[in-house]
Amino acid sequence: MQLEKCSLISEGKTKRLWSTDDPRFAIAEFYDDGLMYHGKRKLYFDGKGALTNDINAILMQVLEDNNIHTAFVEKYSANSIVVKLAEMLPIEVVVRNYSAGAMQQRLGLEYHKKLKSPVLEFCYKNDELGDPVINEYHAYAMELCTQEEMSEMCYNAMRINKVLTDLMRDADIIVADFKVEFGRVNKRLVVADEISPNVARFWDKTTLRRLDDDGKNPAAEYSRLLDILRRITAD
Repeated sequence: MQLEKCSLISEGKTKRLWSTDDPRFAIAEFYDDGLMYHGKRKLYFDGKGALTNDINAILMQVLEDNNIHTAFVEKYSANSIVVKLAEMLPIEVVVRNYSAGAMQQRLGLEYHKKLKSPVLEFCYKNDELGDPVINEYHAYAMELCTQEEMSEMCYNAMRINKVLTDLMRDADIIVADFKVEFGRVNKRLVVADEISPNVARFWDKTTLRRLDDDGKNPAAEYSRLLDILRRITAD
């Protein structure tokens, strides 16, 4: 697809979104300097944008192959993709299969514990407020989405979880948790933003070691992202 990158639409923690000469499409550009620890620390990882872009493109295509509609169109360059321009819902849907992160700390759960069933959590996407946890009643009262959209997001989040866990199981990777965002394209909800280690915890199946370095060491971060890419592209 021949598109010309035009003006900057938005800039987030892990990528920039650019308009194009076709109003239906945008270019999402992953960058090497990532904001870690909820935006409190910025580190530069040489090559991180390209690796993340590759992983995201593969996972988005897997979702499409499983009839889960996404905003992904195709790769544009080493560190960017073409996406359908979507009206984003200000809700983050978090799918948790193991106790880790904020939920583990909030509820005092044992770390690495496999949950009896997947847990869905919702966050109001608002950086100034720290993306607070909400429930569906907050979402309706704040007019963040409709009841039909909430049902569709929950249904698709569980479908995505099944697809990802099956794919990663073959690569000896555990999907501990991940975040997914949705947007409207022609009045249809699609998976937007990204599916990558930027928004997921991937653990080695044997050691339960996290397959990224959580921003602590650029060299280790690159090595572990490369490990994920090699695993999911292995024959």
